[in-house]
Amino acid sequence: VVASEVRELAGRSQAAAEEINELASSSVAIAGQAGEQLARLVPDIQKTAELVQEISAASHEQSSGAEQVNKAIQQLDQVIQQNASSSEEIASTSEELASQAEQLQTTVEFFKVGDDAQWGKMRHVSKGIPVAHLAPASAAKEAESTPKTRDKASKTEAQTKPTGYTIDLNHPQSESERDNQDADFERY
Repeated sequence: VVASEVRELAGRSQAAAEEINELASSSVAIAGQAGEQLARLVPDIQKTAELVQEISAASHEQSSGAEQVNKAIQQLDQVIQQNASSSEEIASTSEELASQAEQLQTTVEFFKVGDDAQWGKMRHVSKGIPVAHLAPASAAKEAESTPKTRDKASKTEAQTKPTGYTIDLNHPQSESERDNQDADFERY
């Protein structure tokens, strides 16, 4: 009886040993497969890590580029504001200058300077000035006219006298020639 039980126990032990051997073999095979899969995954993981680093670097570059664009836009805005301010100042100065030129033109037209021939010469000399809106209205029309029309206009102007007053700045020789109001002023 003992011998049969020992045989039976030995048979079971052999079966268990074979089963353990099979399990160990399959465990080794599974471990080998896991190792192969890990070996395949490691390069993919490294590639993924490199891509993440490249994405991070590209994001930093984009952020830096966006900051530079933002600074450039701010500088452009400042330049535009300065140009607008300068344009307003120039426009204001131009209006003031035009107003003063108009006042000066009105003042100059009030006086008669020399004889008519002298007046005509002065107008022909100033004709070359490119600022036509500052010249007298008749001179502007003369500058715009054709050479034939200009000759006719100059003949017509020579026949008509400019408006204004003749001022004689020579001091009168005798007391009778003086105006009563002249006594209020000193002679130099």
